[in-house]
Amino acid sequence: MFGKKKEDQKVLLGNLVEGLPVHEGMDLIVKMTPDGAAIMIPSSKQNFDINISKLTSVESYSETDVEKIISQSAPGMIIGAAAFGILGAMVGGRVKTKDKKVVTYFAVINYESDGKKQIVIETKDFFGAGQFVDYFKKLKPSFEPSSISL
Repeated sequence: MFGKKKEDQKVLLGNLVEGLPVHEGMDLIVKMTPDGAAIMIPSSKQNFDINISKLTSVESYSETDVEKIISQSAPGMIIGAAAFGILGAMVGGRVKTKDKKVVTYFAVINYESDGKKQIVIETKDFFGAGQFVDYFKKLKPSFEPSSISL
């Protein structure tokens, strides 16, 4: 009521995977407004604007990788060797593996400009990517009929 009026936009921070004429891995700020998408690269101060009429879809995907972390216990090997000799060192210093899940999120912006084009952005913000996609769907709802013929 008394504060500053918020602009009608969603912001997503991420890194470029592909789709723009700059180096891959550059930090990006992507703003979705009712006018379209604005992609800013803070390090080189470049801006790319896509009109809302050219945007065809915005999607979010995730990729899960499982890393195996292998570790060997040096203190366990020393204590095992002191207590039980060579056999104790082998048991105390055995190799242990742990699985670590790494989830990567991607935002994909599809647009028309002399043919179909795509910009892929990697982000760590799962909720921000989802809100970004939902905001685009609110701005430009799909009018495709969803009928299934059997």
